[in-house]
Amino acid sequence: MSNGEIITTSRSESENGIRPLIISDADTVRRYCPSFRHLLFGFEAQDISSAMVVPPASEIESFLFPRVQIIEHPVLKFPFFFFQNHRHLLSSLEKIKPSLVHCYGTPKASLANSIAAHFDIPAVITMDSARFSVRSRMIINKSFNKILVPSNRLAEKLAQKGLPLEKISQVNIGTFADESCACYSSADRLPSMIVLGRFDKFSDYEPLLGAIRHLNVDGYEFLVIFMGTGAAERQIRSFIKSTGLVQTVAITPLIRPLRQVFRGCDVFIHPCSFGDFDPALVEAAAAGLAIAADKNNAEEFLQDGSTSVLFDSNDELSIYSSLQKLLDDKPLAKSIASAAQNHLHSNNSVSSMVSQLLQIYSQASAD
Repeated sequence: MSNGEIITTSRSESENGIRPLIISDADTVRRYCPSFRHLLFGFEAQDISSAMVVPPASEIESFLFPRVQIIEHPVLKFPFFFFQNHRHLLSSLEKIKPSLVHCYGTPKASLANSIAAHFDIPAVITMDSARFSVRSRMIINKSFNKILVPSNRLAEKLAQKGLPLEKISQVNIGTFADESCACYSSADRLPSMIVLGRFDKFSDYEPLLGAIRHLNVDGYEFLVIFMGTGAAERQIRSFIKSTGLVQTVAITPLIRPLRQVFRGCDVFIHPCSFGDFDPALVEAAAAGLAIAADKNNAEEFLQDGSTSVLFDSNDELSIYSSLQKLLDDKPLAKSIASAAQNHLHSNNSVSSMVSQLLQIYSQASAD
């Protein structure tokens, strides 16, 4: 679609009263923070009024989007105030009068369903994982008009898990790809790699740490930043200290904005995907980092040898070989990063994402 066509469509939808209400949990907001900003920016640019229901202290900067109303729920964080919190939420939403509920992630599917039922409006859900409870599957099957996924790989997994294929639609995560490529853009600095995640289990990161150790022993000079927190952080720090990697590996809390952090790095390592879709990979590729990822990822734009290097996340030697390739062959790393960035330019624009969502919202409202 041309820009003119997109603007015409969105204005038509706005005149028809499309007012999406986005609902999400704290973890999804944290992971999708850049994506939500892009989405809200797209709605703003197309004159679409929207609102969000998110937990208190979520990473949403509402002041950036004056037409987006942010509602924190629950207001009272006590176990016996469910009904009071729910009444307060519905009262707040009465003033907004949403026309459709868009739930991101399964943790808030039940809440999204109850709001849609209260206002007698359609509901859609975006899913980035095939890991969900039987209760969630029942709610999704019964209550959501559309199931949105960021990749066809995930759509196939959801269908295998019992979700109706006819309800599933693919909507690529929209982003703004940088014009320049970050990978090895500065010859004056050491090669730098970044690992972004929640460090819940040491075993998920042990093969990667072993590969980093052996690269260090073999004389490679580079830096690796583990950015995040989790229960396994102490074990990771202990491994770094005991193996003499203190000058090579650093652990830091999550730093915002991510894009700015990525622009100072060369390689993005994604060691364990569990088959889920991770929006951080889109942001890293958009910044022009070379991606080294678990071969079981759900991101279709990651093709081994062309837009990424893929490895077996449980095989230390496989990880070692992939990282060694990116350190030894810098032109290859730059080529991989540039190819992924170009793919996002063509297939993951924010305008295309917004246009697709508005069409789906209209279809859901017409059902």
